[in-house]
Amino acid sequence: MKKMICLAAAIALIGPSAAMAEGDLSRANPTKVTLEMGTTDGHMYFKPSHLEFETGKAYNLVLKNVDPIKHEIESHGLVERIFTRKVEIANASGDLVAEIKGNIREIEIGPGQEVQWFFVPIQPGEKLDLKCALEGHAEAGMVGDITIR
Repeated sequence: MKKMICLAAAIALIGPSAAMAEGDLSRANPTKVTLEMGTTDGHMYFKPSHLEFETGKAYNLVLKNVDPIKHEIESHGLVERIFTRKVEIANASGDLVAEIKGNIREIEIGPGQEVQWFFVPIQPGEKLDLKCALEGHAEAGMVGDITIR
């Protein structure tokens, strides 16, 4: 009986569930940032080539491949400093094809496709690596950097 009273008192002290807590980033409206991947005159690029994020703020990084070939995004510095909420892939009609949760190391985007990466930066960093790790792409100019404040 004593244990039940203590448990009831503890539950009363906790109050509303964590899902309803103020500052719950799983329910935050993310800031949308678009990263375009493509090729111009034989030169591959990320546009913009520099990304900036703020710790504790929710983001939706839209990875948009405008090329007829695949590209990818790889940034060990970024993935070590964020909490990934999910990655979403939709078809041309906007219907959900896949939702991936958990740690992400790199994302490959098919020709003319778009992927949305939802995350929250949790640790600052300067001049974090950003590249396409497919053979020859970084050498062709598909590099950049990321700052988390």
